[in-house]
Amino acid sequence: EIGINAFEIGKPQKVSLTVSVEVPDTLCHIADSREGLLSGYDYNHVYDAIKQAISEPVTLIEVLAQRIADLLLRNPEVRVCEIKVMKYRMWPEVATVSVSIRRFQPLRPGAV
Repeated sequence: EIGINAFEIGKPQKVSLTVSVEVPDTLCHIADSREGLLSGYDYNHVYDAIKQAISEPVTLIEVLAQRIADLLLRNPEVRVCEIKVMKYRMWPEVATVSVSIRRFQPLRPGAV
C-alpha cells in the first residue's frame, strides 16, 4: 500500500521499478555463457534488494527508491545505482507519477 491519499489507503497500488547499477568493467568483460556469469555481477542482488525493501510497509515511492539504493550500495561492487519507481493511475487524468534517484558509493578511506 503505497500512498497517502485517502483513495489510496487500504488499497494495493500498482508500481513499476527500473533499477540500474554501475559496476566495474571487470564484472562485464566475461564470457557470454553461464560460466562467464559466475565471474560477473549477479543481478539476483538487485532482486534481493527489491524484495527486502518491500518486505516492510512503505508509504512514499521516494522512500522505496531510497531503501533499494541503500541496500544495493552495501555491495562495494556497485559504484552507482539508479532507481525509478513509477506508480500507475493515481488520478484519472494522469497515467503515471514517478520518482528517480541516482546514488553513488560513498568514498572509502584511502580511495582515489
